Amino acid sequence: MVVTCDISFDNNKDGTFYAGQLVTGCVTLKSDKIKEVQAALVKVVGYSITKWSERKMASTNLFAGREEYLSSQTYLLGSEQSNDRHAIQAGVHNYNFACQLPYQCPSSFEGRYGCIRYIVKVLLIRPWKFDQAYTHGITVLKMMDLNTETPQLKRTAHSENYRTFCCGPCKTEPIKMELNLPQAGYVPGQRIPVTVVVINNSNVAVSELRLSLVMLVRYFSLTPEHSRVDRIVISKSKGDSILRQSTRSLTIDMDVPSTPPTCVALCNLIQIAYHLEVEAVIKSLREKQLITMPITIGTFPLAVATENGVVRQQPPRRSGRYELPENELPVVRAISSELRQDSRDIAPPKYIESKHTLRGNINEEELHAFGLNEFAPLYPVYSIPSPAPVISPNSQNIGFVNQSFEK
Repeated sequence: MVVTCDISFDNNKDGTFYAGQLVTGCVTLKSDKIKEVQAALVKVVGYSITKWSERKMASTNLFAGREEYLSSQTYLLGSEQSNDRHAIQAGVHNYNFACQLPYQCPSSFEGRYGCIRYIVKVLLIRPWKFDQAYTHGITVLKMMDLNTETPQLKRTAHSENYRTFCCGPCKTEPIKMELNLPQAGYVPGQRIPVTVVVINNSNVAVSELRLSLVMLVRYFSLTPEHSRVDRIVISKSKGDSILRQSTRSLTIDMDVPSTPPTCVALCNLIQIAYHLEVEAVIKSLREKQLITMPITIGTFPLAVATENGVVRQQPPRRSGRYELPENELPVVRAISSELRQDSRDIAPPKYIESKHTLRGNINEEELHAFGLNEFAPLYPVYSIPSPAPVISPNSQNIGFVNQSFEK
C-alpha cells in the first residue's frame, strides 16, 4: 500500500523564508488504496543542535547541546488524543497549512559540529504499526538589513600594525601594514575592495600578499559546557611583492560568495562571524606578518549614493511583521505604516547554496522517514556594484622607494 506525500509552499518553490514571515503551503497525499491512520498532522519545527567528541589522554569526551526555536503542529485528520481510526481514501488529497515564524529566528546553517535547522514534517500516526514521516527542509533567514544595524558598518574601516623580524644585531627595521575598507558591512554577491598599504622599511622583501575572507563558527555544548571554533576560508586572493625599503599600495577585490549572515546573538549554541586576513609573506626569513579586520555579512545591502547624492537603494525599515512574497522569493518588505517606499533599482537576490558549508541529514531523528535526506540552506546573493575603494594618505602612489631608509 503506497502513500506518497508532496509538500509545497505558496509562491515559493525553494522554501526560503525570513524570520517573522507566515509560512503557507499545501500537503498533497496520494494513495493507491485506502489507508487507515489514527491521525495525520503537519509539524513545523526549528532547532539547533551541536555534537562532537574530543580525545584527551586515554578517554574520549562527548559534547552536545540542543535549543528549540519553533514547534507548531496542525492536524489534517483525526487526533492523537482520540483512538478513532480515519481512512485516507484512494486518490489525491490536498491539505493547506500555515505557520507563523518567530521574529527572532537564527538563520539556517549546516556545519561540521552542529546545525540550525527548520523542517516541515508530515506524520501519519499509526499506533498499531509504526508512524510514517515525510520531511521537507526549509531555509529561514534572519532579516539582517545592514542599514539598520550599527552605524559603524557604513563607515570606512582602518587597521594597521608594525612588525620587526629577527632580534639583536640582526633585527630588521619595521614593516608597517595598513588595511582599508570602504565599509564594514557587505552582502553575498558583492566584492570587497581591499586596499593594502605596505611601508617596508626593512632590508628584506615581502614576497607576496595573501588575502583570505574567513568564516569563524563557534560551537557551544551544554553537557558539559564547552566550546570550539571552526575556521573556514571562503574566499582567497593574492597581491604582488613589495621590494625592500619601499612603499606600495594595492587594491584587491575579494568576492563574497553565498554564505550565512553574521549571527552572534540569536543562537546560544552556534555563533557565526567573519573577518578579513591579510598576510605579508617573507620567504627569505620564512616569516609572515598578519593583519585582520572584522566584517559583517548581512541579508540586505547598504544603501549606495549616486554621483548626484541620491540614494539608489532604499531598503525597508525593521518591522515586527513581514508580508508574504508577491513574486518568487523577492526581498522581504515590511507592512508597517512606517515603511518607506522601497526603490525598484535593486534587483531581488538569487538564493544559492553555500559551497563551504555542509549538507545535512534532515531525517536523522526519524526511524521511518520518506523523501530526500540531504538538505542545504539557500542564502541571498545580490548582483549589485561594489563600493569604491578607500584612498588613504599613504596609498596615493602605486609604489615608490623609501629614500630616507637607503644606506
